[in-house]
Amino acid sequence: MKAKWIIGLFAVVAALSVVASETDGFTNRQSSLEDSSAIINEMANNYVAKSLSDLNQAEASCNEEALYIELRKYFSNHMKGQLVKDILNNVEIPKRPVVMSESVYSDWTAWDGLGMGVTFIARTGITMSPVLNFNNVFIGADKFEHFFGQGFAYFTANYLKEKGTSKAIKGGVFREKIFLGGNKFGNGVFSYGDLSANFNGMRFWNHILQKHDDVMGSDHNLGPYIECEKNKWIQVKKIDFTDYVDSSMDESINCSKFPSGSTVEKFKKTVAEMGLTCPVDKVKLEEMVVKYGPLSKWIINQNGNDVVHYFGEFKNKK
Repeated sequence: MKAKWIIGLFAVVAALSVVASETDGFTNRQSSLEDSSAIINEMANNYVAKSLSDLNQAEASCNEEALYIELRKYFSNHMKGQLVKDILNNVEIPKRPVVMSESVYSDWTAWDGLGMGVTFIARTGITMSPVLNFNNVFIGADKFEHFFGQGFAYFTANYLKEKGTSKAIKGGVFREKIFLGGNKFGNGVFSYGDLSANFNGMRFWNHILQKHDDVMGSDHNLGPYIECEKNKWIQVKKIDFTDYVDSSMDESINCSKFPSGSTVEKFKKTVAEMGLTCPVDKVKLEEMVVKYGPLSKWIINQNGNDVVHYFGEFKNKK
């Protein structure tokens, strides 16, 4: 009975992890890719305008809960958010597709991660995310899923439930390790790039109404984007995601960790065969450490590709 329960738990974890996609920022890195930031920013602001118009027609007061519900129709993960669906499916948005068989994860086995190592799971899951050039930062489209989805979870925990920044981030670390791919029963990739996207998504959601100073300090305030005027929502500032997207979301700079030493060595060997290392740009990594200061311990990996520790990963880090 106990064995069946454990197997069932593993199956649930694997099923949840399969929907998490991974990014390959190494394969074809030097190939030309047009900047997609302008078109994505324009789409985002159009969706804000539509959200506010629909809300203002439906009610005569500024209800914050209703505002977030309406915005999350467009700004959420690939299952709920229209903008992420657009990024993934709209042919007008430049992106670099990477297929599993030609990626840096092409020799992944079940020992490395079920989500990408077992063929039938990899084929049915959203495994490989296309790569975007976002203002000359190369990120996976999955980073917007984290930015909007997990970012809102961080925002809810930190601000709406008043649990504080540390607990909000620790919750995201737990989900990354257990449910979002960072173990052998998922894709086998613990992504610091995902953690950065989560963190910056929290900042974005806070900036919507800017009821609190930015977690990095008041000099990082970018909002409010939306205000209430005469019982109607109005957009007072355009959203520009280049204010949030940076090299900390690029997994070839902010290196990922893996569940076992053999997987780490396999990954490093494959990257080396491409003539690359992780990080591909140490200067940019150092810039991110300076940018995020004390908070960098939660979102920046300064140790390169390594084995992830499921307990004490961030203990004693400054």
